[in-house]
Amino acid sequence: MFGKRKYGCGKCGSSFKDRDELLKHADEMHNKITTYICITCDEEFNSESAFRLHMARDHRI
Repeated sequence: MFGKRKYGCGKCGSSFKDRDELLKHADEMHNKITTYICITCDEEFNSESAFRLHMARDHRI
């Protein structure tokens, strides 16, 4: 049972190893809760990965 992902997303079928990961996924991908705001240009992102890509690509940070 090591590494088994037992928390499944009812909207897209993704699975996660713990409840906190599932809730973060739901907020970022399905509930569109904005949690990342660029302090340089005020653009908003609903996932950390999109925010990091923006910072690297657009601001070279």
